[in-house]
Amino acid sequence: MEQITAYILNLLEIIEKELKLLKHMTAKTLFSIGWFGMGVFLLGVGLIFLAWTCFTAVAMLVGPAWAGLAASVLLLLGGGVFLWIGKKNLK
Repeated sequence: MEQITAYILNLLEIIEKELKLLKHMTAKTLFSIGWFGMGVFLLGVGLIFLAWTCFTAVAMLVGPAWAGLAASVLLLLGGGVFLWIGKKNLK
């Protein structure tokens, strides 16, 4: 009977340590996901401002239609680069 009690107590200690480790790793993962999300958001905002700046500069030279085309190409190229990097990192 003492062996069964010792086994159960050891099992409970292991479960307690594993739950603490799970809690720590979950918090670390969620924190990292938050940083990643903020980085993606800031990259998106930066890309939009870059396209807007490109549009403004090109609009002074060739007009708004060509400037819109140039800004759209810039955004599409940026999105393509992000997708390529993401696909490369998944392998």
